[in-house]
Amino acid sequence: MKQMWAVLMLLLMTGAAPAATLTVTVSNGESDQGCVSVALYNIDTSQNFGSGSGYYQGKHGNIASGTAQVVFSNIPYGTYAVAAFHDLDCSGVIKKNFWGIPQTMYGFSNNYGKRPDFNQASFLVTGDTKIAIRLQWY
Repeated sequence: MKQMWAVLMLLLMTGAAPAATLTVTVSNGESDQGCVSVALYNIDTSQNFGSGSGYYQGKHGNIASGTAQVVFSNIPYGTYAVAAFHDLDCSGVIKKNFWGIPQTMYGFSNNYGKRPDFNQASFLVTGDTKIAIRLQWY
């Protein structure tokens, strides 16, 4: 019990914020070619949500049998949203046609359809968290 209080006091004195692991599983890829690009947005980057830039953290995941998994470690507790797409050349850039329509499968947290705003796709992280995103065509 004394150790727990000592750890708590140390955290309070150092200002260390609680952190968690966020595991994002992306499914429904139509092939194992390339990778899945995953962008994690927080409150500070929420105005950029879904733009493909200005995100909090980004990662790529290898695809096997149409599914990829990406793990974000040491994520401070808070509100987040995720955008993901099947990145055929692992460039981190989603390919769009002349009208701005994605030319690859994509998806968002909470499995919202076409380009939700941050609030619609957001979820709370208050401990280790797992979410699932199903890719779709526009």
